[in-house]
Amino acid sequence: MFDIGFWELFIIAVVALVVVGPERLPKLVRVTGLWIGRANASIQSVRKEISQELRAEELKQALNKTIDLDEVSMGSDSIDSQTIDKKSSENILEESIESDPIEKNDKR
Repeated sequence: MFDIGFWELFIIAVVALVVVGPERLPKLVRVTGLWIGRANASIQSVRKEISQELRAEELKQALNKTIDLDEVSMGSDSIDSQTIDKKSSENILEESIESDPIEKNDKR
């Protein structure tokens, strides 16, 4: 993120030592580290929440897709059952035409 090398850190430490003084420098380093740690924790927390929200949204979309697929497959099942009903009614009609009772009576 920040491209800070050894020499840049060394110059910052020397300037801080001169400006703050050797007595207050350790406390300043601790406080600075504490604030950096808190900022890092906050950033990680925000990243984690965003990641969880994205996963939740992806799961909702996947669930909606599976529900849509189930509806489509249920629709095809009803079409298949209608086709089967139509075929069975056609078979019954053909059988009744083939075995016409009037023809049987005339053949006697």
